[in-house]
Amino acid sequence: MQNLKINLHGESWTLKKFECSEENLCDCKKVAARMKLPLVKALLDPFFYYYLKIPSIPSVEYLPGSKISGLLNSSKNQIEILVDGKKIKKLHIKDLDQELLLFQLYNINKTEIINDYSPGIYVEQKAIGFIASYEIKMDSFNIDNLQFNLLQFNDKQLLQQPTYQNKIFRFRKKETLLTYQNSFEIL
Repeated sequence: MQNLKINLHGESWTLKKFECSEENLCDCKKVAARMKLPLVKALLDPFFYYYLKIPSIPSVEYLPGSKISGLLNSSKNQIEILVDGKKIKKLHIKDLDQELLLFQLYNINKTEIINDYSPGIYVEQKAIGFIASYEIKMDSFNIDNLQFNLLQFNDKQLLQQPTYQNKIFRFRKKETLLTYQNSFEIL
């Protein structure tokens, strides 16, 4: 069996909508009030999670709710394809999405979401670095069986987790540095 690995480097973008149980929400509001911050701002404070003491929510990264995330289509993105530790291809998102070609070079699944934000609390983050490493075991590698998933979310194009022969890759690791963080509430 061969080991296929996809590494994503560059800048990631994440949007999380905070959704939790009534009990946890009540605890969150109490801790935010003790910190003398509105909940929307307290969610960005690392000490908030320390005071919260809910094991399932140790940091903003594990915030419960819906999440949209991926490698942002910017000049800094890079996609590496490795088979058994040997780099066989190095791409950029612009190489994947070439609409002017008669035949597509890569198998792409495009999804478009135009979001009118529903009421709730949102956390937006940008990070840079080693965004993700995905792995899968397979019998033999054929690049035509590799499917890249592109998401168009309002004005942002994101590369999400790839698939191989409709099998989902296993997420291995990431090493990023947070460069931007914002929270806002839609009433």
